Amino acid sequence: MPTRDEQAPYPSQYLGATMQGAVEGIAKLAFVPPSLAAQSVLAACSLAVQPHFNVILPTGKERPTSLFLVSVAESGDRKSTSDDLALGPVKAFERELEDQFGRDRASAALAQTAWDEAKREVTQRVKKQGREALESAYIELGPRPDGPIEPTIAVRTGTTQGLLRRFSSCRPSLGLMSDEGGSWLGGFGMSDDNRLATITTLSDFWDGATVQILTAGEGFTALRGRRLTFHMMVQPIVAERLLGDEEALGQGFLSRMLVSHPESLAGTRIVDPTAGIDADAKAKLDTYSERLDRIIRANLPVEPDTLVLTPRALPLSNKAARMWWEYYNDLERQLGPEGRLHAVKGFVGKLPEMAARLAANVAVFDEGSGIEEIDGRAMACGIGLADFYLNEALRLFGQKAIDPIYRDAQDLSDWLKYKWREPLISLTEISRGGPATLRSRSDRIRSVLEVLERHNHVERTSDGGVIRGKKVRAAWRVLVRHG
Repeated sequence: MPTRDEQAPYPSQYLGATMQGAVEGIAKLAFVPPSLAAQSVLAACSLAVQPHFNVILPTGKERPTSLFLVSVAESGDRKSTSDDLALGPVKAFERELEDQFGRDRASAALAQTAWDEAKREVTQRVKKQGREALESAYIELGPRPDGPIEPTIAVRTGTTQGLLRRFSSCRPSLGLMSDEGGSWLGGFGMSDDNRLATITTLSDFWDGATVQILTAGEGFTALRGRRLTFHMMVQPIVAERLLGDEEALGQGFLSRMLVSHPESLAGTRIVDPTAGIDADAKAKLDTYSERLDRIIRANLPVEPDTLVLTPRALPLSNKAARMWWEYYNDLERQLGPEGRLHAVKGFVGKLPEMAARLAANVAVFDEGSGIEEIDGRAMACGIGLADFYLNEALRLFGQKAIDPIYRDAQDLSDWLKYKWREPLISLTEISRGGPATLRSRSDRIRSVLEVLERHNHVERTSDGGVIRGKKVRAAWRVLVRHG
């Protein structure tokens, strides 16, 4: 029966002191696994850092520091709480921008109305003097005043075309981030007809390429110097569809993703009502929030009178470059047909760059905007984090979507192992008190028990049995036991 190996412990020590503290704080305050907290923190860090810095790889290529992340967690695993804590300063700044946008838009509307009236007056006065006189008058009048830049920083959902329109009128650094990523993955942009265009566009943003738009209504537009952070939190059933999508694999979309699927903590999040808020966790989160607030509020570096970002190039030190090449070579040795990493060679092909991007985010967040290069310590952090995501890719990528019958079978097997104490089980007992997805579904329970029989988790008795003092005509012997 399909099963999923346990996730390795998240190496939060490689995040640097401030982000590590945030992960520890969020894990305690939100009652989430550290790896889920780390995804939220890295996404927030990437969103803040990406407009200000590019990383120069040892190959000479200049690449964005943007990260694309996918977090897999069940409903009720407090994904939104994790994101809310990590993105608190971003949301506060966005609200301030929205208030300022309302004030600026009113002023801009008055200025645009005045310009329109002035142009009409100029046209009436000069039009009989010929084209050259009109051109001269229009040059003297100047261009029509622009409206204020829209205040969006993080977009939750929407189509690819909607995202592109946002990039035409919003800040040139955005996040496509949602704690309900299933609505995006199941939406218009990822439908059969539009999935390839969406994957290609998002891949271009990850690469830092100029994104070209050609539509019948709006003509041709080229989005240059834009940056995008991507973080989708999805439930396992949705993740299976994404991680097993052959088109997403074939187009290299998944190779750009840092995926984490921790075990659920549901059932273990017991709280002492007299303990109060963990002061140490809150202090660590406050330190992180202050740092994130300073970075996200920094003026965006853009070309004059444009929305084109001009991030500062951040090279690797000599030591960091040597470490990068050693990491590249170590991965390459394991990519052959018989190599340990052959099954995820597409992801491994991007992994050295991922390590450099992670190192850049750690370095900037730890050392501030005055940083001149990525040193060996930061590169070691990037490689340590990259190795965690490599292990996740080996566990998760390329798996076909699991038949729902097997998910139900795994749920029942776990229930029998950890909750049921009798040696025998019956349809009635499962229907009354078993996993919620199977209650009052006798036909489904029979099918699930057949699966468990085939995999030696239960064994049907020949003559029924006695369960809780009552004789039953159909019974199964439980073969899985905790400990």
